[in-house]
This record gives sequence, structure tokens and C-alpha cells, in this order.
Amino acid sequence: MTYASRFVAFTTIMTAVAVVLSALSVPFVFGLRIHFFQVAVMLAGVIGGPVSGLVAGSVGGVYMTALRSDPTIMVGNALLGLFTGLFVRKMRPVLAGILAWVLIQAPWLYLTGTYFFNEPGFVMQTIIITLTVEDVICAVIADVLETHYHLREQVFPKAKSAESSQVHTTAPRSYSD
Repeated sequence: MTYASRFVAFTTIMTAVAVVLSALSVPFVFGLRIHFFQVAVMLAGVIGGPVSGLVAGSVGGVYMTALRSDPTIMVGNALLGLFTGLFVRKMRPVLAGILAWVLIQAPWLYLTGTYFFNEPGFVMQTIIITLTVEDVICAVIADVLETHYHLREQVFPKAKSAESSQVHTTAPRSYSD
């Protein structure tokens, strides 16, 4: 299977996992619920790269976007996947996911919620705290899956070098004496 085929298949699977996980939630404090679809978005960025993370984040955020009637959610998750994929080139997956959240997605959500949707600061702070818990947990899960199970090497195995792929044979023996 070619790299492009693996990339498309992997991105499709991570996108589907993100969509399914976005429909599931776990009760949290004060009646809030947390979701873990960001783990698929971060894994797409960590394993497939920025484009895979971007696609998984944007399509994976569609359910939450429709549920809350807020298109900025889809953009925020696309940014999370994109920047996780960019940051992971220089650091561990857990740090890449957390930095993508802290530096990119959290400010995006806070600014759009406060200035475009006129949400009160307290509401936005509650959302940011809840999402921080979600994203830290998801970043840890993505890090464990990548570092302990080496998913990148399983999904995108390195091509064998020409030297190691050659079969070493000896010349056939001549039986005519």
C-alpha cells in the first residue's frame, strides 16, 4: 500500500473516530459534560501530520458545531489538529497537544466566544477550564498511544532500504566435473 493510500485511510479513520467520540460525553463537575474527541484530532496530527490533523479536527468538530450552532468550534478543532501536527515535529506529542491548545485553540475560542457571540467572561472561563481538562487528558492519551505503541511506525512503516531488501544468494553450483 502506498504512503498516499495509507495517509487517506488513516485520516479517514481518525476523522470517523473523532465524529463518534464527539457524540459521547462523560459527566463532569457542576453538571458539565466532557468529550474526548480531541484525542482522535491530536492523534491525526501526531501520526499523520498537520494536514491529517486539520481534516480530522474540522470534520470531527461538525457534530459539536451543529449541536451548539457555533461554527468557530469546527475552526478551533481544525487549528488544534493542524498545530499539534506542526508542534510534534519538535517535541513530544503530549507537549504538542497541550501547546496547540494553550497557544492556539484556547485563545481562538475565548476571543470568538467573547467578541463574536458576546458570551460573558465567566461563561467563557468555565468553558476554557473544562476544555483544558479535556485537552490535557487527550494529549496524554495521544502521547501514550504514540510513544508506547509506536503507532506512527505501524501506520506508516519506513521503506526498507535497497541494501536490506536485496536477497543475498550465492551463485548456483555447477555439478559438471
